[in-house]
Amino acid sequence: MSQDTVVTPWRKLAFAALLAAYFFLVSRDSLKAGFTADEVFAIHVYWHPSPWRLLSSQFLLWHGYFRPTVGLFCVPIFLAFGLNSVPYHAGLLLLLLVGAYQMYRFARVLGASELAAAIVALIACYHGGLSNIYFESVFVSDVLCCIFTLAAFTYYARIRASGRLLTLGQTLAFLGLYLLALNSKEMAVTMPVMLLAYEWLYHKPPSLPWKELVAWLRGPGRVLCWAGLINLVYIWGKQYGQYGLMKNSAYRPVYAWERLVDFQERYLGDIFYNLPRFGGPATCMIWLAVTWLAWRRKRPILRFCWFWVAVTPLPIMFLEGRDQACLYVTLGGWALLAATLFMDFLPGATRVVAAEPWFRRLGQERVRVMLAAAAMIAWAWGSWSYKVSWVAPIIPKIDPPIQDVIAEVRAVNPQVPPASKVVFLDDPLHNFDMSFIAELWFRDRRTRVILNQVTPLPQAELAAADAVFTWRDGKLIRVR
Repeated sequence: MSQDTVVTPWRKLAFAALLAAYFFLVSRDSLKAGFTADEVFAIHVYWHPSPWRLLSSQFLLWHGYFRPTVGLFCVPIFLAFGLNSVPYHAGLLLLLLVGAYQMYRFARVLGASELAAAIVALIACYHGGLSNIYFESVFVSDVLCCIFTLAAFTYYARIRASGRLLTLGQTLAFLGLYLLALNSKEMAVTMPVMLLAYEWLYHKPPSLPWKELVAWLRGPGRVLCWAGLINLVYIWGKQYGQYGLMKNSAYRPVYAWERLVDFQERYLGDIFYNLPRFGGPATCMIWLAVTWLAWRRKRPILRFCWFWVAVTPLPIMFLEGRDQACLYVTLGGWALLAATLFMDFLPGATRVVAAEPWFRRLGQERVRVMLAAAAMIAWAWGSWSYKVSWVAPIIPKIDPPIQDVIAEVRAVNPQVPPASKVVFLDDPLHNFDMSFIAELWFRDRRTRVILNQVTPLPQAELAAADAVFTWRDGKLIRVR
């Protein structure tokens, strides 16, 4: 069976079932993970404003709202299950499975064979270098960004691969998916560059003479222009909007050589399972090898993968400490690059092995299948072993103070009237996380929770409070 042999639907379904079983086998214990402070904060950020704000923020890019698509994930689960972490992690796992499927579709639309695309899906099912994406639901932003980015790109490329340009309705559908990607996380801003790379590598690239360039922009390049225009509004909102993310120093890029080197070492260290991470020389050697493998032949799929893994991290490259889950969007490019190179070298390996006396009777086709299966099993076993050794021990240690506080609040089950003024004299967290947890527990947007140890109140205001709580020896106590 050649690389392009048609695979029956039953075989595809059986392989998909095996991948799903493997995925849940490896990642199922993430359901035991509790909340982190970032997760509690995220739920509060999306729930506390009005439902209208959550819906309208999906379209008002110039305001710079904080990743509003994530609210469409968090708020319904919160309304149904409250501060129970299991549904959030279950929803995250389901989205990760969707992400693996999207990477499969991404591989196919770029010209990968069924076997190569299956390898991409296997790699996407579990990658230990991105380990925190599997047990911290706050990283659903990265998962949603990847899903919608790949969905938009695949939708675009499938139409273009048929030789057609996108109609008005198809353009609006693409831009809708792209808007969801942008509203999930900032990494989606690289889409126009990736569309340009795709057009250049898979279709006729734009010519430099002015008239031909204008004609190209009005034809194949028009979707790219619309995406670029949305980007301008989006970036302006992040920089100057009322809720602009770049007003926060943690999200403000610093264009320094040190930041670039630190990111590249983290980036390749996570992608290639290196702990703690590669040094500068090894990082340079890996990029040289990847570049040579991608560009040594005129293979659009390999060259496009190179653009994907080099360009998509740009929005986080000069931010501090970005790694692991933040690299999920890049994973599709790396997985497809690895799968394509594996398929390139598989025929040669098949001929060598099939020539050995022990395997001569099997024939080249069976040997080929055996080698592909062995490689996939080796990857799955390696990922499982890495997870058991390095990731599983971390899960029970995730932010115990937050989990202890939520467990105690659940046990006591405090209740206050609507629109109450609630004061905590003391708490174990000593920051605003306690107020987020309390307001989420009371589920009343009009209730105001004040932490006296953070913002001390005069006695008159304490006396006017509708409810007063404190903590003693890890126990929640109602003072009045």
